[in-house]
Amino acid sequence: MGMFENFFMKAKGAVDALGEKAGQFVDVSKLNIRVAELKSDLKNEFESLGKTVYNCEKNHIDAAQETNTFVSNIDNIYIQIEELKKQIAEMKNKVICKFCNSANENNAIYCGKCGKKLDNAIAESSKDEDDDFSEFED
Repeated sequence: MGMFENFFMKAKGAVDALGEKAGQFVDVSKLNIRVAELKSDLKNEFESLGKTVYNCEKNHIDAAQETNTFVSNIDNIYIQIEELKKQIAEMKNKVICKFCNSANENNAIYCGKCGKKLDNAIAESSKDEDDDFSEFED
């Protein structure tokens, strides 16, 4: 019976891990759908902004107040999208480059796309731990 119990325990562990991964995949998918919705909202805001500016210019009306409202809404949508991207990256164990917004491995020190140094505490701490030559410094 010991062999079968061991097999079933390993199988149960595998199923639990698979269930956890599937749940994570669903959560990431939901966030990606929300990002797509926000990008659609962003497109609509830009279209409305363009129409408003056009109509105001055509009718010789000052569009400053209307454009400021659209700009504020657009900025808010960008902030929401960036926050969702950070959540997705965290769930995928990635870090986002603050310069080019590309996803990098969590232990990366430099961005794989733009080469800028990443603000990543895990990368910094693992760099210190991996330094096998510290004992040879003068």
